[in-house]
Amino acid sequence: MNKEKPVLLFDALPFLDFFEKKAQRSGVLFSTYSILKELEKRNIFKIKLVITNNYNNLKHKMKNDPYFSRFSYVIFYDELQILYHIKFVKSYINKIKTTVNIFKNMLYSMKIIKHCLSALNYYLHKDNNFLRKINIFFSTNLYLNYDLLNYKHIQKYMLLHDIIPALFPEYYPTFFSTNDYINEYARMLRLNKEYFYFCVSECTKRDYIKYYSNIINEKKMMVTHNASAQNFYPDYDEIKLAKTLDKYKIKYKNNDKYIFSLCTLEPRKNLIFMVKCFVKFIKKHNIDNFYFFLGGGQWDFFIHKLEEQIINLNEYRDKIVRLGYVDDEDVNILYSNSLFFTFISQYEGFGMPPLEAMQAGTPVITSNNSSLPEVVGDAAIMIDYNSEEQCIKAFEDLYFNEDLRKQYIEKGLERAKLFSWEKTVDKMTKVMIDNAT
Repeated sequence: MNKEKPVLLFDALPFLDFFEKKAQRSGVLFSTYSILKELEKRNIFKIKLVITNNYNNLKHKMKNDPYFSRFSYVIFYDELQILYHIKFVKSYINKIKTTVNIFKNMLYSMKIIKHCLSALNYYLHKDNNFLRKINIFFSTNLYLNYDLLNYKHIQKYMLLHDIIPALFPEYYPTFFSTNDYINEYARMLRLNKEYFYFCVSECTKRDYIKYYSNIINEKKMMVTHNASAQNFYPDYDEIKLAKTLDKYKIKYKNNDKYIFSLCTLEPRKNLIFMVKCFVKFIKKHNIDNFYFFLGGGQWDFFIHKLEEQIINLNEYRDKIVRLGYVDDEDVNILYSNSLFFTFISQYEGFGMPPLEAMQAGTPVITSNNSSLPEVVGDAAIMIDYNSEEQCIKAFEDLYFNEDLRKQYIEKGLERAKLFSWEKTVDKMTKVMIDNAT
């Protein structure tokens, strides 16, 4: 008689931005998607996707998607939802008490009614009996909305990406309600000794042990490296590149060269620093056919910041080219044909872009901090994230030395072979199966 497959409840909340073409589609989203596909491929578990009751619209989108429609779904009515509604109603009752504006009072009253109806719906539909049949819960979502700790029979696994908000709270001004960043972040993540934690890098594991060894079990932490967002490979087809750039309304000549950047405008990503170094580099060497292509980001905000920091920006504005949102199918060709790739971040839990650039056959300049040396090894030029001198020197090395570029391309391609979602999920499934028996 065949033994039944363990039932794995997979957190679908990270797919909220999956169906939108916007810059917010993060590495967490792509890693979640890759892990789900690998888990399904193995056919070891009976996978169910879970969504909390306040995200029914996500379930509708997924049910109509060719890939996601193959899964069964469960709606989880979380105990925390009712507490949220109670807190919301109390706050708006207090607002009614403190305002004499009739129109505002009507709006507040309507919001109160809405949340009361939501709470009533919670009580009428709450039935979490399905959790008794679940063996494993897995989530890549940092901020869990699920109150699963009461279900002791379920093995719980969470993917830890980094503790960047707690380490750099100045970049998250609305994120915390107190100045106790380290402990508040732990409460947000609901860190505890019961969960098993997969860490995207040795760096991430060290960080969590350093700050949270008293509330998590180090023996239940294991490193399962990230891999890349999609299948990247060297593609130096100039005709394809020209068509791609034309799609983004960029006229490109055969002797032109560029740096491609694809990251958010978080200050930690250090993009303004990289562009400043780029401008100083082309000015120093009087280069006229070198461009910095920027994918994603809030352009007006970014240009304003550049204007504040680069006095003669107007002389070089045409060298800083906005691509806007870049479609997934265009990223590989843009990586491959970039003269080199810069990712000089202040801190990364893993650092997916340098790995992707190496896979696409592009030399990489990156920071020598956090997890980045763990990702690139000796296959990239590493510098201090705040050293203009080192950055410009690295630009010069790769711009003027074709042999050095080829060496780093070869090293990068070999280094990138060490990372794959297949290897990562092999480790995850082994741990899950071993603990389930």
